[in-house]
Amino acid sequence: MQASCQRAELRRHFADGPAQAPGADRFEPVGRVHETADPEVVIFEFSYVGSANGGPFTVPCVFVTRVRDGVIVESRDYGDHVGMARAFGRLDNLATALAADS
Repeated sequence: MQASCQRAELRRHFADGPAQAPGADRFEPVGRVHETADPEVVIFEFSYVGSANGGPFTVPCVFVTRVRDGVIVESRDYGDHVGMARAFGRLDNLATALAADS
């Protein structure tokens, strides 16, 4: 996949946040980028902030990426999936899915 296509997909993913989260009234990433000693490594520390089903939420996340020539070549995402399930009223679904995997 070409870099411009990847960038467009990422922009669309974050711009369409509320559309991808049924029940969300508001959904946006809010945070900062950390400087690192390695020029290829970028750390994004942020929270998804918004409201869903009539209640506010803040769900913390960290993305660690490696970028070469303007292209993300590696990415690891760390987020509070239980917090996200709680925010969207899906704790029962998460518990059922986890129990089925055991």
